[in-house]
Amino acid sequence: MEMDDVTPPAVGGDTVIAARAVASIARRAAGEVEGVELVSRSGLGRFLAGLLPGGGHGAGASAEVGRGSTSLTLHLSLRWPSPVGQVAESARRHVQSRVSELTGYSVTEVDIVVDALPAPGPARTRRVS
Repeated sequence: MEMDDVTPPAVGGDTVIAARAVASIARRAAGEVEGVELVSRSGLGRFLAGLLPGGGHGAGASAEVGRGSTSLTLHLSLRWPSPVGQVAESARRHVQSRVSELTGYSVTEVDIVVDALPAPGPARTRRVS
């Protein structure tokens, strides 16, 4: 018998993607949408999120993962003067598509909470010494 004729045994099992990883994918996907800014997960971002109404939820994204499916909650800041409904719907569709594409999970729900509509700040210039 030649080696080419040998079929490797089938390997079974499940691949489980942790809710934290799914949330990270969702957070990054939402950041790809024009008009969306996410509350940062950095120390400063967590502090600032705590200042917002409902600030304990300002982590950007959370996911509940079941067998082959997930539901998501996104906490977003939208750039002023973005049309809130349109940007939220674009984010919902894009996140659903990207999470499904990257995880293989069926996305059953994407809830969006708009935490802030920050006004654009003054233009920053870099000083060169």
